[in-house]
Amino acid sequence: MKDLRTYLPLVVLWAKKHHDHIQEHGTELNEEGMEMARSVGVAEPERIRILLVDEIPFQEDPVVYSLAKSVGMLSGQVMGLTLGHAIYIVKGCQSARLYSHEFRHVHQYEVLGSIGAFMDVYLEQVMIFGYHQAPLEQDARQFETGP
Repeated sequence: MKDLRTYLPLVVLWAKKHHDHIQEHGTELNEEGMEMARSVGVAEPERIRILLVDEIPFQEDPVVYSLAKSVGMLSGQVMGLTLGHAIYIVKGCQSARLYSHEFRHVHQYEVLGSIGAFMDVYLEQVMIFGYHQAPLEQDARQFETGP
């Protein structure tokens, strides 16, 4: 892969497009979901929208797909993807563990301040450490609850 900075604007554009799609078509959290989101640090759980999909649409963009594959994100089934306050969840994979993990990513977006700022940090981490060892992924795994 070339220098990450080359791809960051394309990834951010893709992420914002999907964020907007999920915000428009996704569902709000119920009270239990909002409480779980708050419990992992989310400041504004009422802004979260979730969209159930057959698969995460990585393949729609060749650059995003290539990056995801190169860092190991596609080595197993990707069950969820968080883009700001917008979350894709693969149908049939819903669980407290997955939701709490993705909600922690929402918290990370809130702390970092924007999709662009998150992607800048996240992509650098997965390029250096790999997907499973990236500090933001490790942090999200520490906040997983339930089976």
